[in-house]
Amino acid sequence: MSLITSDSEINELEGKLGVKFSNRNLLRQALTHESFVNERSAESTSDGIRSYERLEYLGDAVLNFTVAKALFEMSDDASEGEMSMGRANVVCKDSLASAAQRIALGDHILRGKGEATYSPNVRDSVLEDAFEAIIGAIYVDQGYDAAKKFVFQHLGEQIDHVARNGVDKDPKSAFQELVQGIGLKTPRYRTETAGFDAEGQPQYRARVLVDGREVASGLGVSKAKAQMKAAENAQKRFADGVPAEFAKMNNKRADASMMARNGLGETGGVSIRAFATKSVRRVGSWLSLAAFKKGDETPGRHLIYKRPE
Repeated sequence: MSLITSDSEINELEGKLGVKFSNRNLLRQALTHESFVNERSAESTSDGIRSYERLEYLGDAVLNFTVAKALFEMSDDASEGEMSMGRANVVCKDSLASAAQRIALGDHILRGKGEATYSPNVRDSVLEDAFEAIIGAIYVDQGYDAAKKFVFQHLGEQIDHVARNGVDKDPKSAFQELVQGIGLKTPRYRTETAGFDAEGQPQYRARVLVDGREVASGLGVSKAKAQMKAAENAQKRFADGVPAEFAKMNNKRADASMMARNGLGETGGVSIRAFATKSVRRVGSWLSLAAFKKGDETPGRHLIYKRPE
């Protein structure tokens, strides 16, 4: 492989990684995006340059095994599902891209001109892949113990947190549990493009609706992140109590449901006004029970309903 990344830059990166390579070309390969190889090959076929894809494949396997083994050993009472969720929380794009950003890995990744033009800042997916490729390169160069040490050096705090505390529910799951717990319908999301941010990344806007009524919106560089932000903002709206428009909506539904179950109509044996008053009290008690029954399992759950004075 040709000497594309200089020795001085490799020295700098090895310091950030905390690893000294015997075969530095493995590290160079781990930094090489496919777009760079394709453009370089179009100019010359004699370089012998390879992208990081093979090393990424190996690094992904090493990383998954290392995290899975750590959670198995550190979480004696965790179920298979809980450990799988914990591993997915550590081995994911956001987590690995963040780890790569902490060592400014993007400054060293070789990308083609087309890729750099499309995304001036290195995309999170590229950072994730390169981080895994470096793990693969360390494994090939120095073996499993060195690769494991690197994983714990850069992801150890997160692994320990997940092992001790489990995985926090994502905002969408938490908000869905919140609204269903007080008798409202499952939230729906509508997402659309919203131009570009200051760094040239595409932006998306998501709106979260309950019973067809918008609760909140959020922006993100992907549809998923925009929806997460919208759900996070929606939880904040419910943090001090059910917003008036949703409380009224829920009370009407509860009134109608209770009247139907009791066979009451406009000419029933109980006055509508008296029944409605009684029904609202029942809904208030039921909502309070729903709010407290799971303790702290859902963020903000203990604040989702305030009983009227």
